[in-house]
Amino acid sequence: MSESLANFRRRCGGLLLVALLALPAIAAAQAIGSGPLTSSLATTEPPTGLLRLGPAHIAPGVTVRGAGWDSNIFDEATDPKEDYVIAVVPDVAVFTRVPMLQVSAYGGVDISRYVEYESENSTGYTVRGRVDFLLSRLRPFVGSARIRTRERPNGEIDARANRLEQEWSGGIAYDLSDHSAFYVSAFQNTVRYDNAFEEGVNLSTSLDHDSNDYSVGVRTELTPLTTLTVSGSYQEDKFHNDLLRNGDNRLATGTVNIGADGIVSGVASVSYKDYRPVNPEVKPFRGITALGALTYSFLDVGRLTFNGLRTTEYSFDTTEAYYLENTATLYYTQQLFGGVDAQVRGGRSLFDYAYSNTTAAHKDHLDTVGGSVGYNLSNRTRISANYEYTRRRSPELPERNYDRRRVYLAWAYAVQ
Repeated sequence: MSESLANFRRRCGGLLLVALLALPAIAAAQAIGSGPLTSSLATTEPPTGLLRLGPAHIAPGVTVRGAGWDSNIFDEATDPKEDYVIAVVPDVAVFTRVPMLQVSAYGGVDISRYVEYESENSTGYTVRGRVDFLLSRLRPFVGSARIRTRERPNGEIDARANRLEQEWSGGIAYDLSDHSAFYVSAFQNTVRYDNAFEEGVNLSTSLDHDSNDYSVGVRTELTPLTTLTVSGSYQEDKFHNDLLRNGDNRLATGTVNIGADGIVSGVASVSYKDYRPVNPEVKPFRGITALGALTYSFLDVGRLTFNGLRTTEYSFDTTEAYYLENTATLYYTQQLFGGVDAQVRGGRSLFDYAYSNTTAAHKDHLDTVGGSVGYNLSNRTRISANYEYTRRRSPELPERNYDRRRVYLAWAYAVQ
């Protein structure tokens, strides 16, 4: 797959596998003032190599996220169940820019099928779009997204949970110069679970909530490849079924984006977060959160990628309130010969449960190691054979422990 097409499809939110490509989606430049579900949409007109329909650039494709064997499909501590599964994502990204208007959109269908445990079969979808009105220096924008999925939402929850996430966003950007812009924005993000349970807990009761975010910031180009965004935001989290879970966040954030043409590319973002819960039995959080996805390419034959995440996440267990997640993952991809490459990867996530006055503090960890061998065809198709081993350990809650192995083929194809 050409780098130009790969970059475009990453920005448009295609589910390009970590097992296939080391550079994650968050490394793409985000649209100014975007919400969490629309931030991966394309921000500039893509290069050649795409289908054209009038002024619209169209990038259809298909990704087989995995077709193979899973040793523990329910993440069970004892008596694990194995099965064969295939997961396929056909999708399309669209971008157009005409006088006074820019439109970016993405749509995809996520299909998973199991051989024996048909109860785990699912069909989900993702649609997202954004419209920017190019009124000289003043640029109002609106965005929306809707995701229906039955995937595991995070490393804490083992259930394939039916849920619906939606975003409505908007704001105004003003160009201070050819290289700098000021913006104000707001978005609402909603999360709804449907008939989903984890350890007997109804996830709708514990996790259904709305987040309302209000932000102001400045973005400036430091170099032709590097941009800096400095912002401040206020966010309200309102739970539908347990008002004591409500809280608000105040954040000051700095984000650096480095273009894909650099030797080092990706994104690094650091925030100071002040979380204030309503429940007096829940401890506030004041400290640093961060995310990063940085890739270093050398000698045109190797690529080293580091992904990092430090953030707070609401726990499904209301007595735990929330936890602090620290995740670090390292990938190395080496071109072997011709179109053949190999990748090794390893990562660890640490879940720190130390913010409730009613439960004892404890830490869980999740480890993943894996590798793949891939072949890149001339028609922008990549096929890979993958192995992955995952292990979770919870010293205080051994029923959450599990080991899982996966052996699978993956395939990514984009229409030229």
